[in-house]
Amino acid sequence: MQTIVFLITILIEKNFTQTLKNIRSHWVSNTFILLTTISILTVDIVDNVYFIRHLRFLLFAVLLIFIFIETFKSDLERTKGLKFMGMGAVLFGLFSVVYNLFGNNIVHDYRLLGPLDSAVYLAYFLAPFFIFFTIQFFENKKDKTSLIFAILAALLIIATRSMGTIGGTFLVLSFYSLRKTNLSVLKPRLNKAIFAILAIVIVGTVFYTKILPAIQTNYASLNEREEIWVTSLHFLKDPMTVIWGLGFGQFQNVYFTNVHEILGHNPLNYYVLQPHNIFLLFIFQYGFIGLFFLIICLVRMIRNFQLLPKELDVRTISNFIVLYFFIHGMIDTPLFKNDLLFLFILFFELGMSRIYLSPETKSIKTA
Repeated sequence: MQTIVFLITILIEKNFTQTLKNIRSHWVSNTFILLTTISILTVDIVDNVYFIRHLRFLLFAVLLIFIFIETFKSDLERTKGLKFMGMGAVLFGLFSVVYNLFGNNIVHDYRLLGPLDSAVYLAYFLAPFFIFFTIQFFENKKDKTSLIFAILAALLIIATRSMGTIGGTFLVLSFYSLRKTNLSVLKPRLNKAIFAILAIVIVGTVFYTKILPAIQTNYASLNEREEIWVTSLHFLKDPMTVIWGLGFGQFQNVYFTNVHEILGHNPLNYYVLQPHNIFLLFIFQYGFIGLFFLIICLVRMIRNFQLLPKELDVRTISNFIVLYFFIHGMIDTPLFKNDLLFLFILFFELGMSRIYLSPETKSIKTA
């Protein structure tokens, strides 16, 4: 229905031809479609269920991202659009709280879960908007709405107890504070002390909740990741896997089939959807060309950080969110899901697409 409304709108505005021309400017989305097409043509599909699921999520994400960018053309419009999306994400998190309090926590581990989903997915969903609202507030202290939703998002993320999300967002906002040296909030000694205490608390919590259990019990999430990474490195010994990948949406089937033989014992988990590393994820999904695309995005992100504008626009804030995806992506990558894939490609598109909006002129310019 949203697509139909969009098509009717551009027809009424006599903007159909120009909108079609704008497709070529959506560099990130087009690359995802091209990589997926190459993967389908070069690698046999064994697990049709996850192939169709991944393909559906990708097509929906690319379509909705195109509608978002072509509908909201100014920097101000896109900021308001992202704020509205962020408010929806926080409200979904609050709904999840109610859902859990009614006894619907599917694993009963006292972590905040999304309905019928894991804690890390909910944290991953909230993290981009937590970063967005926080930066929006520091850029404009009068924006109390952003402050309120940043606090709510932070509390919800803490409730998920996702150490990757907590640590990743803390690192991103720390980098933001270092790049924006004029932030008055970090100048007083008390504020610097609070910042240092937060860092110590987060590091200590990560050690006691993730690292120490892995050492003592050999049955923690880090132990599972170790098995996944060992198995993944074994897959990379095959030159054809490096060149073409394992196939679009095929990692779980390949892992399930081979993990016991590779490890020589039963793994902690046979059903692993993704390799828990963003670089491994792209090479298994798309092969070497997928890894090359990801490295190009990484280089573009770093170059965009070299000179920050005085007033951060949507493009710059999106690059901070992309940085979060890279940081958390070193240990977890639940990206090829419906909501998460949409956010992943959207912020990559806004952050490093060939077309972006100049905050000075509020018009489209070529990067």
